[in-house]
Amino acid sequence: MSETEILLPRNQDYYDRLAAYVTDAIGVDGVAADSTLAEIHQDLLQAQHDGIGAADYFGRDPQAIGDEIVANLPHRSRRGWVVLGIVAWAVCFALAGWRAIILDPARVPLGSLAVLALLLPLAILVVTAFHRRRTFTRKKVRSSFLTILLAVQLVLLPLTDAFPRFGVVAVPAWFSVAAGFGFAALLCGFAIWLGLHSWVFAVIVAVLATLFAYPAADALGTLPGWWGRLLIPLLVVGLTLLIRGGDWLLPAKWQAKDRS
Repeated sequence: MSETEILLPRNQDYYDRLAAYVTDAIGVDGVAADSTLAEIHQDLLQAQHDGIGAADYFGRDPQAIGDEIVANLPHRSRRGWVVLGIVAWAVCFALAGWRAIILDPARVPLGSLAVLALLLPLAILVVTAFHRRRTFTRKKVRSSFLTILLAVQLVLLPLTDAFPRFGVVAVPAWFSVAAGFGFAALLCGFAIWLGLHSWVFAVIVAVLATLFAYPAADALGTLPGWWGRLLIPLLVVGLTLLIRGGDWLLPAKWQAKDRS
């Protein structure tokens, strides 16, 4: 990358904050947002080449610029919101259900989990909106994904443990085995389909898949001695190699990034 394609630190910080503010807007079409931001990046490069800083080119109130950009971008349709809501509920229900199965398979509160699966997405939207509002005031631009992950781990998950438990059922071992290995396979397949060609991403997904696969393996029987202690690192390494190998072998035309 040549020097003419690199923004100066102050201009890059302006762009990063503007981009974060736009992409974190709830309901905005992601593809359209990325396309618009790419054009803005090129405009800033040209302005920088002409000796004009980002703040002078776009204005010293980037939040107003961001609001204008978001207002002119296409937004998710009502049908899109319905589909997203169903998917979000299903994902939250599955993840919370798996956590409950790991903790106590004999007492899984399906009723409580169904209600929590409605509340957790709403809480995530609130956290995202709060994080976005502070885009131009915080010292560093941080990923909203990491903020949401921390909020879920440190605040929301402990609150779920205090939620009233109802609709309690016992989950058989065979279901734990099928669900654990099934979720792990779905995660790995999804990572391969994304085709990001990243070792870091592969390791992160492999760790998440291991959180499903290890309890499933344990449900098959006790994991004694050295084998039980080695299974977790073996799963992480093996699944990482599986994801990277599948990513490399899968034809590019079948991967998500090449789909219109």
